[in-house]
Amino acid sequence: MTQWPLSDTVEEMPPGLWIRRGSPPAMLSMHRHDDVEINLVLDGQLHYLFGGQPLTIREGEIAVFWAAQPHGLVGSRTGDMCWVHVPFSLFLSWGLPEAQTAPLLSAQPLITHAPDLAERIARSAERWGEEVGGAEPGGGDDDVGDSAQIALLEIQAAVRRVLRTSSLAHPEPSADGPGSVPAARLRQVSAMAQFVRDNHRSPLAIADIAEAVHLTPSHAMTVFRRTAGVTLGDYVTMCRVAEAQRLLLTTPMTVTEIAEAAGFGSLSSFYAHVSAACRMTPREYRRQGR
Repeated sequence: MTQWPLSDTVEEMPPGLWIRRGSPPAMLSMHRHDDVEINLVLDGQLHYLFGGQPLTIREGEIAVFWAAQPHGLVGSRTGDMCWVHVPFSLFLSWGLPEAQTAPLLSAQPLITHAPDLAERIARSAERWGEEVGGAEPGGGDDDVGDSAQIALLEIQAAVRRVLRTSSLAHPEPSADGPGSVPAARLRQVSAMAQFVRDNHRSPLAIADIAEAVHLTPSHAMTVFRRTAGVTLGDYVTMCRVAEAQRLLLTTPMTVTEIAEAAGFGSLSSFYAHVSAACRMTPREYRRQGR
């Protein structure tokens, strides 16, 4: 198996429609980007560090996640893989059912074993890249513009099939019932989640998050919980735990230094939350990960 050591930095990458098929690229640092990322493993395995936790995607599996969480490829078993990145803003504009969109705001990828669907999507991936990359949709060349628009519709259909397959494999009934989440509400939740990820290393109050999206604290908490399925406070903790896990695995910092760097107000809070998430102490987690 090929392995790559990750540095302790997190690279901020711009969002963008990106498609690749073949062997996995070597990654030297963690990164994050405001896209929905789909990984299709037709042959082999991918080994990630995702949000501070080890993640393996096996042959025949499809993983889909919001790539705003820090992640990096730490190794692979050589094979045939395919990646599709869709800008989160484009994804939101599709107005998909809440049962399919809300799980992407969680801290964990959706992983489904669907080899036939993975092969079907991968067969079209290279053509999509050529058609979308050839010109701006709606640009000067009508033929090229039409091809790009058709490719975008096919990509949307593929993403919807992946999310539908995942929701059927892992049914989680929505508290709000069926239907689609209004785009304005998804934008608010996306903005709150981004604000938390940018600021969770510092003292952070619910009022600060609400103010960033021009909502009252009570309304912000309600909107976030009903859309993302977790409370704002829980999401702040999830981000801090993920950062602590990343630092435990990629740096020689002491647990006291990590607790402060990840945004925990006290060492006892750090131990309680990280131990609950990892089901072991921070030191045991570091030892096992290495």
